[in-house]
Amino acid sequence: MSVTLGRAWFANRCRIARRFGREERGNITILMGIATLAVVLASGVAIDYSRLMATQTALAAATDAAALQVANASTTDTKLLKRLAQEIVDRNYSPDQHGELIDLSLTVTAATIDLQTKVRFKTSFMRLAGINMIDLPVKSLVTKSGNNLEVSLVLDTTGSMRGTKLAALKSAAKDFVDAVVWSDQSQFYSKVALVPYSMGVNVGSLAVSARGNITAGTCTSPGCASYQFRNASRPPVNPTFAISTCVSERIGAEAFTDAPPSTAPVGRNYASPNNPCLASTLRPLDRDKTAIKAAIDNLVAEGSTAGQVGIAWGWYVLSKDFGLWSGTGLPARYGAEHVNKVAVIMTDGEFNTSYCNGVVARDSINPGSGSTNDKINCDSTNGSSPSQGLALCTEMKKKGITIYTIGFDVQADPTVQQLLTNCATSAGHAYLAATTQELKDAFASIGKRVTSLRITK
Repeated sequence: MSVTLGRAWFANRCRIARRFGREERGNITILMGIATLAVVLASGVAIDYSRLMATQTALAAATDAAALQVANASTTDTKLLKRLAQEIVDRNYSPDQHGELIDLSLTVTAATIDLQTKVRFKTSFMRLAGINMIDLPVKSLVTKSGNNLEVSLVLDTTGSMRGTKLAALKSAAKDFVDAVVWSDQSQFYSKVALVPYSMGVNVGSLAVSARGNITAGTCTSPGCASYQFRNASRPPVNPTFAISTCVSERIGAEAFTDAPPSTAPVGRNYASPNNPCLASTLRPLDRDKTAIKAAIDNLVAEGSTAGQVGIAWGWYVLSKDFGLWSGTGLPARYGAEHVNKVAVIMTDGEFNTSYCNGVVARDSINPGSGSTNDKINCDSTNGSSPSQGLALCTEMKKKGITIYTIGFDVQADPTVQQLLTNCATSAGHAYLAATTQELKDAFASIGKRVTSLRITK
């Protein structure tokens, strides 16, 4: 090509370029089309992303709920637990709205519940980019407390609990034991002590160790097998009551401590035939949930309400310092690493029974504590039953024991409500139950708090 032709060709190309540059409307149309397509795609992706996040939120909520239910289940059968998890997820997650559930896997250990689910999310606008499906996984890891548990169940088995109320208590307490006493205790242990109370606490074969030896015969001073005393009736008479395996409150300098009974014996109990020693006996800490639930099933309602004695023994069974326990029933020392000590104290009414010389005192609250014919002619050595109970709760909390309280059918008695609130670790640890279902709910709530189930992932 010659130089002249080359120059002509170059000049022609420049004119074409300048002409194309002057066609502004065509350029704008092309650019607007590209920009519009980009905006539409971006908006579509944003819509898909919003739907994806809603699906993840719904699936995570359903998975967390299922994992918590599995953690609280009484069975250890993996197949049954997985079936339970599937039922809870299906109940709380809508595949029609969010996407098909394509996988559910469950791993259970002594300390954790690992539940993983996955859904297949169908995209809308992302299909323009060739993305039709997105598999969305969710993981819920529920961790138990990471601590050993020692729990005392202090249960009101007084005469006012007869019938449907006692049946409701048994059902709620057994569910609580199922939740708190883990079947797999290879990593952390959990134990429950059972402390039924009415006019005192029946310590059974531990009575001599707790209150000291007695002498044979009948005496006019406490300490014999039978005690003859002047009662509070007018005119007074001198009935004779026999010693029982129930115990009353401790008196003296150690009245509100957990000092061992070898140092300061607890109170004797000379029970009236009209207010007899309750049949249900105390059980120290144990991890055998079958045996604990059998003991709950055998509870019998009878007698008046010495709530302070129940509280005292709810403390003693958690105290290594008390010195009366051995084997599985031996508690850990206070402040031991990874040990939580908890007392659950339940009543259906006013504390009304206190003692003088091992007999119901004349200033015990009427009419619940019985006839003046069955009361000794002296006032309670330690003061009223409610004041003693509150003093014991105060000292327990100083030792690091967490206290939950449950008032069953006490909505008409503000005095009892106030006692339970003040006894508990905080107002949030006090429960009021007016119905059978509310009683079950109270025990269930405490069970979850005691085991400290928490979602860690």
